[in-house]
Amino acid sequence: MKRIDTQLGKLVIKKSFSPKQLKAELRGLDLLCTIVHSTPVWSFLLESGKPFIISNDNGPTILIDVFASICDKICDGDPHITMYMSQRPVCILRDCDIVDTPSTDSMVSLVLLGIAGWPIESTPASLSKKSMTAKTTILIDISTLLESDHNQIDSALHIYREGYPHNALSLLSQIARRWYVCRFWSIEKIKQTLEPILEKLDEQDIAMYLRQPDEETDALFL
Repeated sequence: MKRIDTQLGKLVIKKSFSPKQLKAELRGLDLLCTIVHSTPVWSFLLESGKPFIISNDNGPTILIDVFASICDKICDGDPHITMYMSQRPVCILRDCDIVDTPSTDSMVSLVLLGIAGWPIESTPASLSKKSMTAKTTILIDISTLLESDHNQIDSALHIYREGYPHNALSLLSQIARRWYVCRFWSIEKIKQTLEPILEKLDEQDIAMYLRQPDEETDALFL
């Protein structure tokens, strides 16, 4: 058994695997995380210790089991993504020419499909219900807080209570930057949204973080 630290938690691999394939998966995981964090259409569920990507748009909810997909690929050569639609397993058949690509590449492609609005001509047949729903409903209101926002805010407060104020404020800052860049929220709106959250934190912890923030722009929001 091997345990590997990733930005989504510990990846536990219980079988033999190819180090070369693992390296490719971890490289793809970095890109996957960057894309998911940059859009309100998707978010991560990390509470269970097993990371899932969840859709936040209209229609049936899509869940992607990130670590299971990686382990199935590097240990068993299974090219399928472990995913669910409305809590039911969904099978996506892949072109035989691309079965050797990392599973994280396939997850990136799926995430990009969601960001594009699930175009019918590009969406796998097994996800046609998702595609048809996207064409007949209005996209999420990006001016309001999503469930994923509440989950991340709760995570930040939990981290703070555990005694890691810098990490908690770093996470809140990441959320604020995403609102500013991806949802075009004004700085004033972001500050108003964060105000009741920051009131739960010690002012000295906030001041200490701002003396050495992870990003210089964090001071605009905190």
